[in-house]
Amino acid sequence: MPAIYSSECQDPGTVRLRQSSTRSSTRTTFGEDGTVRRLAAVGVVAANVVAAVALVLWLGHRSAGPGAPTGALAPPSAATVWDGLGPQARCDSAVALVTQPDPWPTICRWREATDALQGQSFPPPKGAAPYDDPHIEVYIHQGQSRYDVAHAIAHELGHMRHTREPDFVPAWLAARNLSPDTPSAIWTEDYAETFAALFGPPSDQWRAPTPRPGAEALAALRTRFFS
Repeated sequence: MPAIYSSECQDPGTVRLRQSSTRSSTRTTFGEDGTVRRLAAVGVVAANVVAAVALVLWLGHRSAGPGAPTGALAPPSAATVWDGLGPQARCDSAVALVTQPDPWPTICRWREATDALQGQSFPPPKGAAPYDDPHIEVYIHQGQSRYDVAHAIAHELGHMRHTREPDFVPAWLAARNLSPDTPSAIWTEDYAETFAALFGPPSDQWRAPTPRPGAEALAALRTRFFS
């Protein structure tokens, strides 16, 4: 955007031209014969203006150079960059929003938006297939944001943390006011979503069939189970 000069800060060249014009238009001299001879004020001012314009054009041509762009290109927006990433690159970007490290191989693939399955985890310890290769899989659709993908990664990390041989289940169920006979398919989702709420980016998502814990309950669960 070109500079806008205020009355206190004007182009020095403009000020000089204006002063020269004022002086030249009022100045007169007297010859020996007493006749008044006016200077060619208009010609002087015109010459100054032409010289100034020529200087500006020359400087502009010199700075731009042949083939130079006429305007600066705006950098691509974050949304544009995200839209251009494939599923694995999106996971690689989104995992930076998770405050717990991801030490597991994380495989990311596209999914249809109508497919509700956002990921799977294959927690340790190693065992018969498919648990012979502990890893995380995340399934992404085009409309998901970086924060949504980060939440999905954090959720699967929660599953990796509880492992396939947890010894804290009774204590977890009691802390979450869940029945002692709560199926593992429910409490493991509750645990993974709690992990994502604690260590993923802020999100309104809650992907478990249990009540979401409040801020105080989350803090207590973090101290007891995730320290």
